[in-house]
Parts: sequence; C-alpha cells; structure tokens
Amino acid sequence: MLLKFWTGVEWVARALLCILLSAMVIVCMAQVLWRYIFNDPLTWSEELARFLFVWVGYLAAWFAWTKRAHIALDAVTYLRLPGLESACRKIVEALIFIYCGWTLYACVGFLGLTSNQPSAVLDIPMSYVYAGYAAMCVLILGDILTGWIHGARQPAPAVPQE
Repeated sequence: MLLKFWTGVEWVARALLCILLSAMVIVCMAQVLWRYIFNDPLTWSEELARFLFVWVGYLAAWFAWTKRAHIALDAVTYLRLPGLESACRKIVEALIFIYCGWTLYACVGFLGLTSNQPSAVLDIPMSYVYAGYAAMCVLILGDILTGWIHGARQPAPAVPQE
C-alpha cells in the first residue's frame, strides 16, 4: 500500500517537474519575443522564470537522488566488497535523512516568516517560492523511508569508461 502510494507521489512530482520546466521555457521565450519582436518587454516574466527555476532545481535534485545520480565519492565501489558498499549506502542515507529532516524543520519556520512577504513584481508570497526546498526535503525523506521499508533502490549504473 505504501509503495503504491509513494509511486503515485513520485509520478506527480515528475509530472510537476516537466510542467514547471516547460513553463519556464515558454516564459523565457515569451520574454524574448515581446522584447525583440514587439519592442515591449514583459514586466513579470523574469521573476516568474526565476521562481520556476528555483522549483525546477529542487525537484531535479530530488529526481537525481532517486536515481542515485548525484556526484559522489565512489572509492568504496572499487573495492568490490558488497557488504562495505551496502553499509556505506546506509550510512549516507542516514546522514541525508538527518540533514533533510533538520533543514525541513528549519525551512517550515522560515516559510512562516515569509508568508506575508510579497514578491516584487508578481506580488505572491515568497513562501511559495521557498517551499520548493521543503518539497525536495519531503520527497527525499519519503524516498529514503520507502526504501528502508520496502528495500533500497539500486544506484544508477556506472558509466563505462573508455
């Protein structure tokens, strides 16, 4: 049941990532068109593109985590000792879990502080923008918990070197 729920959450997050990235590209293209073709720059597009970029960055960081594709020291994998690799993977997951939990707790307090602070042009609460970090933390925490309960994900296959 939990695995099915979490698979749905991941699907929604990936779909949101695609939508936000597409929206960012469209907004940037609109800015260029209005500026150079219509000679009338949009006032809101730069801020919206920046806010979308923040969310895309955080969701992409979560997505890279699910594929275990972040830059990492892989010296342990060269030893070809499965027990050591497994132990190191569990230690890294525990450290990431603690870090994300702690920073999520701090972020929630920060979101409360910025809920009444409007953005300069779009006049939306800045907590909407900063909530991208909280979303990333929740997704990473959920991924780790699901892995602990239902079995760890396998790391991304190594790129063959020539």
